[in-house]
Amino acid sequence: MSLLSAIPMGALLLDQGLRIIEVNRPLLDLLGRDDRALSGTAFNALLADPDPQLFTELSPEAPPRHIQARLLTSGGALEAQLTLSPCQDQGLRWLVMITATRGGQPAHPTEEAQAFARVANWQLEVATGQVRVTRTWYDIWGLPPTETLMLEDALGLIHPDDRPRVEQALEQAAESQAPIQVRFRLQRPDGSECWIEGTGHIDPRATESDARICGVVMDITERYRAEQALSHYSEILSASSERLAFVDPEHHIRAVNRAFLNALDRDYDAVIDQPLDRVISDQTLGAALQQTLERCLAHAKEHTEDLRRPGPDGEPRDLEIRVSPHRGEDDQLAGAVINVRDVTLVREAERRLLQSAAVYAATSEGVLITDPEGGIVAVNAAFSRITGYTETEVLGRNPSLLNSHWHPRSFFVGMWRHLLKHGSWIGEVWNRRKDGEIYLQRLAIHRIVDARGNLLNYVGVFAEHSATLNTPRRAEYLAHYDQLTKLPNRLLFNSRLEHAIELRQRKQIPLALFLIDLDRFANINTHLGPQIGDELLRSVALRLRSEIRPADTLARLSANQFGLIFEEIPGIREAESIAQRLQNCLAAPFHIREHEVFVTASIGIAFDPSTGRDRDLLLAKAESALRAVKQGGRNAYRCLAIHTDAAAEERQRLIGQLREGLERGDFQLHYQPRVDVESGRWCGIEAMARWNQPQLGLVAPERFLPLTDDGGFLVELGHWTLNRACEQFQRWRSRGLPVGRLALNVSEPLLLRLDLASTIARALDTHGLAGDQLELEFTEGLLLKHSDQIVELFAALHQLGVHLTLRDVGAGWLAPSLLRRLSVGTLSIHRGFIENLPEAQEDLDVVHAIVALAQSFEIGLLADGVRTEGQRELLLTIGCPHAQGELYAPPLPPEQLEHRISQKPEPRPPKLRGS
Repeated sequence: MSLLSAIPMGALLLDQGLRIIEVNRPLLDLLGRDDRALSGTAFNALLADPDPQLFTELSPEAPPRHIQARLLTSGGALEAQLTLSPCQDQGLRWLVMITATRGGQPAHPTEEAQAFARVANWQLEVATGQVRVTRTWYDIWGLPPTETLMLEDALGLIHPDDRPRVEQALEQAAESQAPIQVRFRLQRPDGSECWIEGTGHIDPRATESDARICGVVMDITERYRAEQALSHYSEILSASSERLAFVDPEHHIRAVNRAFLNALDRDYDAVIDQPLDRVISDQTLGAALQQTLERCLAHAKEHTEDLRRPGPDGEPRDLEIRVSPHRGEDDQLAGAVINVRDVTLVREAERRLLQSAAVYAATSEGVLITDPEGGIVAVNAAFSRITGYTETEVLGRNPSLLNSHWHPRSFFVGMWRHLLKHGSWIGEVWNRRKDGEIYLQRLAIHRIVDARGNLLNYVGVFAEHSATLNTPRRAEYLAHYDQLTKLPNRLLFNSRLEHAIELRQRKQIPLALFLIDLDRFANINTHLGPQIGDELLRSVALRLRSEIRPADTLARLSANQFGLIFEEIPGIREAESIAQRLQNCLAAPFHIREHEVFVTASIGIAFDPSTGRDRDLLLAKAESALRAVKQGGRNAYRCLAIHTDAAAEERQRLIGQLREGLERGDFQLHYQPRVDVESGRWCGIEAMARWNQPQLGLVAPERFLPLTDDGGFLVELGHWTLNRACEQFQRWRSRGLPVGRLALNVSEPLLLRLDLASTIARALDTHGLAGDQLELEFTEGLLLKHSDQIVELFAALHQLGVHLTLRDVGAGWLAPSLLRRLSVGTLSIHRGFIENLPEAQEDLDVVHAIVALAQSFEIGLLADGVRTEGQRELLLTIGCPHAQGELYAPPLPPEQLEHRISQKPEPRPPKLRGS
C-alpha cells in the first residue's frame, strides 16, 4: 500500500483482530522474514514477550502510543520501540511503526542512516536548557549547525498552536519522569512546514543536579499525509453504497466495507478471515461470486458478471459483479477486490434506450434533436429521406436551414412562445428541401428537461402532409413560387415589398431594394443550352440565399433577374457592402454538369432611409440604378437614395448656399492632432473642411459633403482643401512647429474625376513639401469598388513617397489579398468600434482582429475617436500605437492649434493607472 511504502522505518498494518495484513520492506529486512509467512499471523507472534494487554487501553480516538518491546528476528531477540496508531477504517485498525533500540535507549545509527530515515537524537540538560543533538536534527529543523543550542531556539520554530503541548510534555518529564509522546508542527525558516513525532524520557542514570531528558524526533510529514489520505479513503469506502470486499488468493475475506456487511446482515468479526463461500447465504449469488473470483485469479484480469436476483421487496433486481486483481509491492498477485452493485436502474435505462433507438431508426417520420442553443445534434434516416440533407451536413447547424420563408416572422415568434410556455407545439409548417422544393410538414416540437427542470434538448418529429399533393394550399404555392428555383416569384415579392414598406413607415426603419441581373445570360443559353441555363439559375439562387439573412426576401422576378428586400439595414454603406459581397459570391465558377461557368452581376439598389414611399417608386429607383450600371459596362453596383419633395427643395437650397460659400470664402480648415499612444507626442495632424455658414453657423462635414457631391463641386472643394492644407502645413514647418505629417481624406469623386497622382505631385512641388510629409486616406469601399484603378494610383503615389492609409477599417469588408497588392502604410480603425470600448465585447473582438491583421502585414495602426483614458490604456495593451480623438484634442482652427502648440508643444502622455 502507498502508506507503508512511504514510511522509511519498519511498519505493518493490523486488522481489528490484531492479525498482520501487510508489512513493508524495511521491517521484513529487519526481521529476516518473508511477507507471505507473516500475512495473517497474530502480531503477538512477533514479540519475544507477548503482552495480551498491549492494545486494551487503546481506542480509535486515542493519540499514537509508544512502548518498548523485544522483536523475534531470524538472528534473535531485538530491542525496539513500537509506535501504535489507530486507523478509522474497520478493515485496517492499527498502524504499527518499529524502530530498533539497544537496552531501552535509542540506538546510535550512523549519520547517513539517520539522515535517510529523517530521525535524530536529542538530549536536554534540564538545569541549563542546553540541547545536544545529532547532525540530522539540524536538517529536520532547517537550521545551520551551531556550537551551542538552547531550548528556546528549538521551541521557537514549533507552531504556536503546538508549542504549549511540547513545553508541557517536557515539564512533566522533568518533574514526574513521565514519558514524552507528542506530535507537533515545525515552521522552518524557509517557510516550509513539516510534522514531527517526538519521544523521550528522563535519563535514570543522571543525578538530580545534572538531570537530562533524552529522546528521538522523527520527520513524519509523508507518513502523516499518508495517514490522512488513508483515513479519507477509508471514509469514502465506508460511505459507498456499493458492496466492497478484499479477499486473498485462498478466497479468505480480509477486508469489507459497511455496505457489504449490511447486505450479508452480519457483523465484522463474523466475516473477516472467513472463506467467501461460507459467509454468502444466497447460493446463486455465492456461486456467481466464486466463479467470477476464480476466473479473475486464474487469469489475473478483471472479470464482470451480471446477475438478476429477487430484491428485499421480492421484485427482480439487476446486480453487477466486478472482480479486479490486486498486486502487492513485489507485483505478485495478493488477492482480489470484489465490487457488487445494484444496476437495476442502469439496465432498465439501457433497455429503454435500445427500444427507443430501434423506433428512432425505423420510424417513417423525420426526427431532429437539438441542444438547448438550437444546434442540431442528431437526425434519423427519415429526416434525410424527407429533407435531402445527410446527418453530416446538418450536425451543429440551426434548423433554420430548412426555412422556406413562407411564414412571416410573427408565426415563429408565436410558435416559440407557446413552446416555452407549454413545453410543446404542434402545427403545420412550410419548409424547404435541400433541392429548394417547398413542402408542407405536420410538425411536433417537444422540450426535454431533466429531473431538476434543466433544459436538455428540443426534439422535433415531422411528416410530409398530404396537403402537399393536391390542396388549395398547393395551388397557392404554385401561384406564389417560381417552379425552377423554388424562390418567391414577382407576385409574392411585390406583396412582401408592400408589407416591408408598411412596416418601415410604422417603425421608421431603413429599407433597401436590390435588383440583380446576370450579365449576358442569353449567351449561356445560346451556347450551352437551356438545360445548363436552368441549372445555373438554380445554383445562383442557392448561392445568393446562402449569403443573406433568413429574414431577407430573395425572389426570381424574370428569366435572369432576382430581387432582394433588406429590412432594418443601417445605411447606404451597409447596402453597398452587401452588394459587394453578393458579387464576390457569384465570382467563383459554377460547375454545371461537365461545364465550368462564370457569371457576373449588375446590381441596382434603391435605399429608403427615413420616408415611407410606395412600391413603384422604390422599384423605379432600383431600375434606374440598374440601368446606370449596365450603361457603365455591367459587373458593378449603384445605390440611389429616396428623398421627399420638401427634402429635395431644402437640399437644392443648401447646395446653392454651399456654392456661394465656396466663392465667398466661407469654408475653412480645422486640424486634429494624432498622437503616439504610449508617449503622448504629436505625430501628425488631419485636415478637415468646415463650412462656416453665416445663418447656420459651423456646419459639420457629414451634412454638407454629400451636398457638394450632388452639386458637382466636391472636386473643386477637394482641390481647395489640398492646396490650403499644404500651404498652412508648410508655414508651420518653416516656423519649427512639431506638426508631424499632414493627413487628408480622398473621396470617390476626387479619385474618379482628378488625375490624383499628378495633382498631388503639383501640390507638393508648389508648396515645397516632400512626399513623406503627406498622408492620403482612402476608405475600404474605394479599394473594393475601384480595385484596378486603386492599384495603379497607389503605385504612382508610392513613387512620390506619399504615406497611404486605409480608413474606417472594420465597417466594411476588407480583402487581405488587396493589402498584399497595395502599399498601404496604416490601417485606421473605424471610430464606431472605439467609442464603446472597453465595455462592448463584440467591438473589442473586431479591434483585436484588425490589430492582428495589421501586425501580420507589418502595417501601422491608428484608432479614431478615442475619448477616455480607459480606451487609451486598452489600445496600448492590445498593440495599437497611434490614436486621435477628443481625449487629446478636438478638430481646431489654425489659430487655436498654434496656441496649443506654443503652450504645450508636445502634450504629456496621460498618466497610467497605478503608476
